[in-house]
Amino acid sequence: MQSTGFHLQASSSEGVRPLLARLVPVALSVWAIVEFGDITTAIAEGRPGAWMTIGTAVVVLISALVSSIAGFAFSALAGCALAYFKMDPASAVRTIVVCSLAIQLYAVWKLRASIRWRQLWPFILGGASTLPVGVWLLLRLDASMFAVGLGGFLVGYGAYCLMRRETRVVRGKPWTAAVAGALGGLTGGLAGLPGPTVTIWCSMRGWDKQQQRAVYQPYILVMQALTLVCLRWQAPTVVQATQDLMFVPFALFGAIGGLALYKRLSQRQFHAATSALLLISGAGLLARTL
Repeated sequence: MQSTGFHLQASSSEGVRPLLARLVPVALSVWAIVEFGDITTAIAEGRPGAWMTIGTAVVVLISALVSSIAGFAFSALAGCALAYFKMDPASAVRTIVVCSLAIQLYAVWKLRASIRWRQLWPFILGGASTLPVGVWLLLRLDASMFAVGLGGFLVGYGAYCLMRRETRVVRGKPWTAAVAGALGGLTGGLAGLPGPTVTIWCSMRGWDKQQQRAVYQPYILVMQALTLVCLRWQAPTVVQATQDLMFVPFALFGAIGGLALYKRLSQRQFHAATSALLLISGAGLLARTL
């Protein structure tokens, strides 16, 4: 009887998963239709900022789609486009942080079986130690020179990775992982880009695409959550996230599409996509500061 009960329970849980897999896209579709209807109504009524809202939704959707192929660079892509729209910086920060958190939560949930949290702790502890400093510097100093330097480095490194034929595998230790995480925390606070240094470190280890994403994707999620906390603590007027929830369904649709494309990539194609997004991240930083 006990084994039969266990079998029934397992069968029940197995039946729930496909149901959830069907219901989530439907719920997202309804949410997106409702939000799109509100935006369309605002345009028809000539409300101020209506066209900016629909432009932001398109930027979020495309940035989420492209960045989710490799698992990072949403902030760089969306930030560059929203700066081009001359969007209010505080509004842009809120939108990017909220949508990025939603994307990373979805990706981490999909990758949960591959995540090894014990391996992640050096990255997270390193990043948590420097991220508040990065946010503090962002709010008090002109970070344009730092952004130019980081952008130039990422453009150069991304181009180098695209052109090289062989990948040199390096050995890693907990302290090197902590250093990579600390650098990511600093760049995350100063420029909104916590992922590049950890992504570079993972690619140098010679891991396959699933192993790499299972490290830097949760790391980015934790750093973005800490960024939101630090911004709320150091600059309360910047973080009022509830009004930006309207863009979340567009971000999640893009993430679903990007992850579907990711599954079709070979290891070589994933390496090329990662290198290209590193280059694009650097170019986005340069475009925002020059």
